[in-house]
Amino acid sequence: MTTEPAAKPGAYRFTDHSVLRPWVTRVWFARLFPLLPRWLAANLVTLMSTGTLVAIVGASLAADWMGPVYFALLQLGALQLYVAGDHLDGMQAVASGTTSPLGDFLDHHCDLWAGCVLCLGFWSLPRNAPLWELYLLTVLLITGFAITYLERAERKALHFTAWGTLEAIAILTAFYLSWCFAPARAWWNGELFGGVARHFLPAVAGMAMAIGAILIIGRRLRVVPAPLILSTTTLVALAAWCVRAELPPLWGWLVVALTGADYVALVMQAHTTARARPWPDFVPPVATAALWAVSAVISAAPANPNAATAPRALLISLTIWLLVRYAVTLTRTISGWRRHWVWKNEAPVAVP
Repeated sequence: MTTEPAAKPGAYRFTDHSVLRPWVTRVWFARLFPLLPRWLAANLVTLMSTGTLVAIVGASLAADWMGPVYFALLQLGALQLYVAGDHLDGMQAVASGTTSPLGDFLDHHCDLWAGCVLCLGFWSLPRNAPLWELYLLTVLLITGFAITYLERAERKALHFTAWGTLEAIAILTAFYLSWCFAPARAWWNGELFGGVARHFLPAVAGMAMAIGAILIIGRRLRVVPAPLILSTTTLVALAAWCVRAELPPLWGWLVVALTGADYVALVMQAHTTARARPWPDFVPPVATAALWAVSAVISAAPANPNAATAPRALLISLTIWLLVRYAVTLTRTISGWRRHWVWKNEAPVAVP
């Protein structure tokens, strides 16, 4: 376990009970760090490492063309580049003396998107996983991030459990490696129960980790804040509607991820700027209620080709709103830390 006290405004105390982090840091990250160019700013390392996962989104659309082995290898490679950069950016920031609220925000917020992309990639790999699995994984991940950083904002402390992100990445790494071999792939595709394949097992492990973290933090908070309840309820209702409407997976996943990412960004910003507890945007919950209401009316009414277009038009409008809203949230947040826009280290960086 490592503990670091808060030393200045925006800093925080944290405890790390990760099972793998000490060992992986000693034998892998500490050896990679000297290879990192000293001029490369930590902020840029964060964006570059997260950017490698963009390939997974594109590959998920061409998974059938790529085949299971190449798709698994692509995800495996992107995952390793991401996890390395996700740890090296902090080491680079400390060594170069460029730690900042902007770097803090970019690092943790990019982690949220990385997790959402990994959920999409994992779900896309088998090609026969149920749609609800994608949304359940994504909603639990976002809720876990939201409550984790809500605790950090309110209690000025961040706690990493024994089984967390690094352990989940280890499970994913092993899964992707095994998927490259036909016998293992056949075993994963075998039935577990009730038509559910064995590749659901890694998903169960990830869900258990997320639920465990949510329950532990919720118990520490004692009273779950109303904004978090509204955000989570909206995510669940929106995801359930996407499943019911059999929305194209990438579209539904993006809408849910944007809804959650905007609220998490507000929570993270509240911590670094010492602002009051933020509420999520009220448009998504209203739009979600409208989607359910319109769908119910259409289901109860006689078939009407024109009426069937109403939910799609509403969803298109919600998607556009979310993209604009999220862009504004990020712009306001990042522009407020203009003095921390460091993309190249001028001073020498110490190598531990």
